[in-house]
Amino acid sequence: MQVLMHCICRQDLLNAALGHAARAVSSRATADMLKGILLECKGGELTVTGNDLELGIVAVVPAEVLTPGSAVLDARIICDIVRRAPDGDITLWVNERYMTHIECGASVFDVTALPAENYPVLPEVTGLRSLTVSQAELKKLLNMTLFSVSDAETKHIHTGILFDAEPEALTLVALDGHRLALSRASKGSEEAFSAVLPAVSLRELERMLTGDEEAMAVMHIGARHMLAELDGLTLVTRVMDGDFFKYKTGIPKENSFSAMLEIKPVIQALERVGLLITEKLKNPVRLLFTEGKLTVNCQTALGRAQDDIDCECEGELEIGFNHRYLLDALRHMEGERFRFETGGAVSPCLLKPESDEDTLFMVLPVRLSATL
Repeated sequence: MQVLMHCICRQDLLNAALGHAARAVSSRATADMLKGILLECKGGELTVTGNDLELGIVAVVPAEVLTPGSAVLDARIICDIVRRAPDGDITLWVNERYMTHIECGASVFDVTALPAENYPVLPEVTGLRSLTVSQAELKKLLNMTLFSVSDAETKHIHTGILFDAEPEALTLVALDGHRLALSRASKGSEEAFSAVLPAVSLRELERMLTGDEEAMAVMHIGARHMLAELDGLTLVTRVMDGDFFKYKTGIPKENSFSAMLEIKPVIQALERVGLLITEKLKNPVRLLFTEGKLTVNCQTALGRAQDDIDCECEGELEIGFNHRYLLDALRHMEGERFRFETGGAVSPCLLKPESDEDTLFMVLPVRLSATL
């Protein structure tokens, strides 16, 4: 019987590659082909590809290739088989009837496959502009911004993150209409450009990044698609269309009120006061700044809570917020202290980590009633 594909590779390497590629396989796909993962072996390598037409992930692992070829296997089945296989080498071959034989130690499986000819081809990235950044730095930028992305399709462009590349810096910006997150790296590109990339794809990219300062990520951004290259991994996604928020003019440059606070005590106070806030009782928290003290309080139908924190400030201010937006920003901050800045009780508030001048968060306040 004719063998269409035959290779041998390590179980742990193939398991990791399938784990990455499977994240680009849609669980909602109706076509059998889109439920599958493409396996291609040639030239001493096994290439594993997942593609749901919005996101493509390719992983390459070394392999002993006995017969070059390709086939598509059901993602759930092949991932489960390889994940549960014992340590050691996995032998995989496909015959002319597309029956796939998988063998590892004493474990043997025979499962059906599909021809690779009908598997969707990853889009070609044209009109390239490229930037190179360390994986650790890119991982930090994504971590500092992804939580602020909108999940509302009414403003579709804000379901993505803006990559604003300049010769001296790369800035990422995300917002959802209530808050904004901005983080900047000193590594820029030779050519200034900007592009908005889908957050759903960037979350997968964040998972693929190692956090190694020495490892680099190369991003090629074209007119319609972006291709990111890591060590042995490639991610392809679309570039979003639309006008993103003009953050350079939308973030206040000067504010009349500022305070310096410790991050951890504010988080703890918001968490304690927030115990009275539920999905049905979404009352705002009130922040009352007086000289040397911040009072955090909230009142709902469940009762009333108050907490006091030491702070450095001059003047007085009372301002209200959705406490979840404040907590999200504070939990992503590095260091021990942050600066709170605003132009008044109804003006946007800026939260700036003291130890990171390249990151800031902006949260819009909630109008407060006259009495608590």
